[in-house]
Amino acid sequence: MKIFAFTILVSAFYSYVGQWVPQKETYPPETVELSADMTTEELVAAGQEIVAGKGTCLGCHTIGQEGGALRFPDLGNIGAVAGTRREGYSDVEYLAESLYEPNVFIVEGFNPGMPAVHRPPIGLTDQEILAVIAYLQSLGGTPTVTLATELRWQGQAPATPAAPATPSPGGAEAMDGPALVQAYLCNTCHSFDAPTPGAGPSLYDVGRRLSKAEIYEAIMEPDAVVAEGYAPGVMGATLNATGFYDRITSAQLKTLVDYLASLQGG
Repeated sequence: MKIFAFTILVSAFYSYVGQWVPQKETYPPETVELSADMTTEELVAAGQEIVAGKGTCLGCHTIGQEGGALRFPDLGNIGAVAGTRREGYSDVEYLAESLYEPNVFIVEGFNPGMPAVHRPPIGLTDQEILAVIAYLQSLGGTPTVTLATELRWQGQAPATPAAPATPSPGGAEAMDGPALVQAYLCNTCHSFDAPTPGAGPSLYDVGRRLSKAEIYEAIMEPDAVVAEGYAPGVMGATLNATGFYDRITSAQLKTLVDYLASLQGG
């Protein structure tokens, strides 16, 4: 009888979730078209679009909001100060290292944890990274980068835009928890195999700390309870930037919550 009652409660919970979460098809991030004949202004505009979209940069950085709530440094004047951050580095070299190897140099007052943008799940190409650098140079400085600019970090990024983060809508429902974590870029900010915090808290043992209902709330209303040491607004901004709430289906959400609840640490 208890098992029957539990089954009814669980079914009712996910039926409620199913009514709340919009049923929408899943699409990959939009790709910004780049061409060798782009002007500097066009490259800067493309970089701005990548920063706000595929790069998911604005989930953790603000632009022109010193003292803001986000996790990593404000980028408002980065074009003016980039050349002064690292001795012997030009502004382009500093920005490139910050994107390809972001944890080599950490700005004072901030913690490591930013993912390398040329690797999955973000997976920017070398050309997309050049566009981002041009945009960052424009924030208080003068863009000098073109798509012909050569960097010593290049060659590690995919030669072509990364494959869609999610499979076709028909196959999306079949993804398991780890695949959903990759598809929705959760591992950009959270670690899953170690208690090491990143831009967001480690989820290594989240199933031991939170109930399924609490995990569900943490996903759908991330500011309802904010982990100690983290700022409100960051996760919600990140999920909105990546289109998570428009793309997730109720079946995927159930799979994701079940997977997170299974993470007990150790």
